[in-house]
Parts: sequence; C-alpha cells; structure tokens
Amino acid sequence: MFLLVIPIFYMPVTIIIILRIFVKLLYAVKDRNVNVPLFSAICISQFMCLLFFICDFFYIRLMTSGVFTSWCASVLPNRYLIILYTTTYYVNYATMLFPFLVSTMRLILFAYPQNQVKVRTCDDLSREVFGDINATILRVALPIIFIYPFFSTFFMFTAEGYCVQARGPFPFGSVILGFQGSLYGLKNSYFLLFNNIFWMSACLINNSILLVKLVQLKRSLSLHARSQRSYKAEVSLTFTTFSMIFSYLSNSMIVITAQLGGDLTYYAIMLRPFGNDLETCVVPWVFYLTHPIFRKKTTTLRVFHQDKLNS
Repeated sequence: MFLLVIPIFYMPVTIIIILRIFVKLLYAVKDRNVNVPLFSAICISQFMCLLFFICDFFYIRLMTSGVFTSWCASVLPNRYLIILYTTTYYVNYATMLFPFLVSTMRLILFAYPQNQVKVRTCDDLSREVFGDINATILRVALPIIFIYPFFSTFFMFTAEGYCVQARGPFPFGSVILGFQGSLYGLKNSYFLLFNNIFWMSACLINNSILLVKLVQLKRSLSLHARSQRSYKAEVSLTFTTFSMIFSYLSNSMIVITAQLGGDLTYYAIMLRPFGNDLETCVVPWVFYLTHPIFRKKTTTLRVFHQDKLNS
C-alpha cells in the first residue's frame, strides 16, 4: 500500500506540468520556433515515461500490494500474464533511447545555431528547401525507437507468465510476475544490462560534450539581455538532458542485484518504482522551472524628460 499511496502526492502535479509543456509546444509550432523538434522529443519522452509509470503501476505496485493475490493463486501459467510483462519492458526499452535522442538534438542545435534550414539552388534557379535537421532526425528516430524494443523482447513471445511469492521486504501475499518457456531459454536481465550500459554510456558522452559547449558559450556571451536569455534557455535544456539519466539508475540497480541474487533482488524491486518516478517527475519539473519560455515576460518602460526629447 505504501507503493500505491506515495505517487498520489507528486504524479497529479507532474501531469499538470507535462500538459503545460505540451501547450507551449503548440504555441511553438504556431510561431514556427526552431526548437519545435526538440520540444516535441521532450514531450514524447514524457508521454512514454507516463506510459511506463502506468505499466509499472500494474506490474509492480498492484501486484506487490496483494490486490491480485487471490486471483493469481487460482490461475495457471498463461499467455495473458506475459502481455503485461512484455509491455512493461517494451516501454522501458523505448524510453531508454529518448535521453540519447534529446542530447543528440541538443548537439545539433549547438553545431548549427543560426542555420537550421538548408536551401539549395537547382539548375532551373528553383529553390529546394530541405527540412530542419532536427525535424529530420526526429522523423527518422521515432520509427526506430518503437521498433527497436522488439529486438530485446522477441524471446518473450513464446513464454508464459506466472505469479510467484515475493520475498525480502514484501509481506506475505505480495506477488510478482515471472515467465517461463522463453525462446532459446533467454533471460531478460542480459538484454536489460546491455541496453542500460550502452545507452547510458552514449548519453553520458553526449552530455559531457554539451557541458563543454555550454562553458564555451558562457565565455563568449556579451552582456546583452537577449544573449543572457538565450544562455538561460541553454542551461535549462542542458539540465533537462542531464536529468533524463535517472532512467538508467533504477535499471542498473535491478540488473546488479539480480546478478547477486538472494533477497537483494526484492529490495531492488521495491525501490525500482521510485527510481522510475524520478525521471517521470524530475525531467518535466526541471524543464518547467528553469526554462525562460515558461516565465512571464517583463516589459521595461523608459521615461524620457521633455527637455531631452526637445534636444
């Protein structure tokens, strides 16, 4: 019940913040802002995090609370339970790719800060306009992101799900899902370990480069107000990109404890939902609280004396 009640205190506020970010995205699309693809990637990432929260809510929180214990005790291993298991990890693998995508798009904005639209003149003097670089990356990346998880979950399609008593810190009656009969006897931990290490390493490399670029940008800034506002936006997006790394921490905890075995695995399972909630909540909160686009614009009124106007 502790796992069920705690999200009530922060998830409604997080959902409101995500909706406000989405509204700003709609305004950016209307104004043809250059950051529309990047904002779109952040919004889609947050939608996937919310979807992962819902899947994980049924997969861990409800199962370990004892809500389905009596029902699980009356059913044999079946293909229906594996649907929830596979869906949860499918969304998890898809969510892993978004921090790398967002950080890559940030690097593109640093590399081409002024010219995000390429124009080429043909022989007949007509102009062929190539789309925004980040928009092209987003269009190509989204199908790949939603196809990629199948390569890490394909072995579950022949498996059957079943319920097992949770040990460790969980009380009697708590159950978790497992599976048997997977293709070639493959286990999920190997794929989770590879994906977690690979995408976390790629994301850390991108974020390290972004940090260096941000320091260089700070040194080259003038005292102009517009430059300062632009710098604040860059800092906000950098912090937002860094905060996406939280998604890898809970996965790393599960993989490491699974290799150690024993009751440590169940302690990790107990803490995993809160680790996943970190990315779901921290990323939109950091973006919303630090980016100047969500602050009210202030206008400065200058008053000139009449004698100065006459002169």
